[in-house]
Amino acid sequence: MKSLITPAQMRDMEGRYFAETGTPSIDLMERAAAALCEALVRRYGADKRVFFACGPGGNGGDGYACARLYAKLGGRCALFPAAPPRTPDAIRNRALALAAGIPELTPEDAAEAPDVWVDALYGTGLSRAPEGSAAALIGRVNAERQRGSAVVAVDIPSGLNGLTGAAFDPCVNADCTVTFQFEKTCHHLGDGLDVCGAIETADIGIPERFFPEHMALLVDAESADDALPRKPRNSHKGMNGHLLIVAGAVGMAGAAALCAQSALRSGAGLVTVACPASIVPIVQTLAPCAMALPLPERAGAISAEAVNALEGALAGKRAIVCGCGLSRRAAPEVLRLLLACGIPALFDADGLNLIAQSEALKALLRPHHLITPHPGEAARLLGRALGDPMTDALALADLGCQVLLKGATSVIPVDGVPWLSASGCEGMAKGGSGDVLSGLTGGLMAQYAAMGTEMTGDHLAACAAFASELHGRAGEGAQARLGARGMCALDIVQALPEALQRHG
Repeated sequence: MKSLITPAQMRDMEGRYFAETGTPSIDLMERAAAALCEALVRRYGADKRVFFACGPGGNGGDGYACARLYAKLGGRCALFPAAPPRTPDAIRNRALALAAGIPELTPEDAAEAPDVWVDALYGTGLSRAPEGSAAALIGRVNAERQRGSAVVAVDIPSGLNGLTGAAFDPCVNADCTVTFQFEKTCHHLGDGLDVCGAIETADIGIPERFFPEHMALLVDAESADDALPRKPRNSHKGMNGHLLIVAGAVGMAGAAALCAQSALRSGAGLVTVACPASIVPIVQTLAPCAMALPLPERAGAISAEAVNALEGALAGKRAIVCGCGLSRRAAPEVLRLLLACGIPALFDADGLNLIAQSEALKALLRPHHLITPHPGEAARLLGRALGDPMTDALALADLGCQVLLKGATSVIPVDGVPWLSASGCEGMAKGGSGDVLSGLTGGLMAQYAAMGTEMTGDHLAACAAFASELHGRAGEGAQARLGARGMCALDIVQALPEALQRHG
C-alpha cells in the first residue's frame, strides 16, 4: 500500500530535515524544480512554450526555479506572478529567473496561449478561495486548457484544500500533478479525484528517518488480492461461512436482494436473508441461491415480535449484515439483539439511522461491529456536520466500533491510521451500490470467521478496506462495459466474479 502525507506532516518532516541536517531550504526547492522540469521534458519535450503562474510562497518559488531550468534547455518561458514573492527562497528564484532573461507578464497581458501552463500558485497550505490576480490566473489557465493548453500543477492544483481534497472556487483543473516525496491525502479525496489528473511523485532526497509515523495508507489491488480468503479444493459450503442478513421492508425488497446476491458472489458458503414475511417471495425470486427467514412485520417492516425468531436464527452464523432496505419503521429491539449477540456484525443504512436515534443502542457498539455510513448517516451518528473525512472517520471510531466512511474515496481507520480506498467510478453513484458493498463485506467477514480469523478490531477494519477496494474494482468493470449512465447496482454484483477472479 502507498503512504499518503497530510500538509501538517509534510511541513513537520521538512522542518525536522532542515533543522537536523543544516540543509538550506532553497536546496530542497532546487531539487523540486529539477524534478518538475524533468517531468515537463519527459511529457512535452524541451522546446515548448510554457507559462508559469507563480504565487507568493514556496510553490511560486518552485515555479520560478523550474522556469529558469526549462529555459536553459531551450524552452520558451514566461512568468505570470499573482503577487510579489514574499519568502526568501521565492524572492531569490524570481531574481534568478529574471536574470536569465525570462519575461514577466501580468495576468491581464495578452499573449498567445502556451503549449503548457505550470500552476505554481498555491500549495497545500491554502485555506480559502483564491481571490484577485490569483483567481484571474486560475480562470485563464482553465480557459486555455479548454482550448488545448496542457496544465501541470506543482504539488497540488491551486484552489484545492490540501487535507480534504475539497475544491474552492476557482480551482485549477490539471492534466498532471507533480508532487514531492509523497502523494498527498488531497490527491485521493473529494474533488482531488477529478482535478489532479495523472499524479507523479518525485523523490527530493529527504531521508527515511525523517518520514512521519502513522501516515494514511492508500489501499491497492495487490493488497486486496493478498488478503482474500484462500479456499482449499477439499471444502464444502459449511467451511465458507454462513452469513445472516437482516434487511428489507415493503417497497425496499431490492436492497435485501442486492445484499444477498453480493454476499453469494463474495464466496460465502451460505446466506440467509431474514426479512418481513410479505417480501420473502420477491427476495427468493431475485436471490434464489439464498435462503429466507420470514419474520413478523408491522407497517411493512420487521416488528418487535421478530426477536424470538431471530434469536433462533443466530445459531451457526459467522457474521451478520443489518440495515439494507430495513426502513426506519423497523423495531429497535431487533437492533438491540444483533448488537448484543456477540457475532461480528455490519450495520448500514437504516440500521445506522436507528442506532443514531438511540443513545442506548449507540452505547452497545463494540470492536466486533462495523458501521458503513455515507456522509448523511455519519452526520446523524456524530450529531454534527462533517468536515475532513479522515478526522470524521476517526471520530466515528471513537464510538467503539470499526468504521468504513463511504464516499468517492472511502476512509477506514485501522489501528488509528486512516486507510483510503479510492477505487471505483462515477457510475457507482446509484441507489443500491451501498447494499452491494454491505453484502460483499459481510460475505468476506463470514469467510474469514469460518477460517478462524477473529473478526474484531483491526482484522475487521482491514477486511472492510479490502472489500471496499474490490467493490470499486467491480464498479469500474461494470462502467467499462456499460458506461457511467447505463450501469446500475446490479451490474456491480454481476461484475464481482471478474473482479474477485482478477485479484485472487
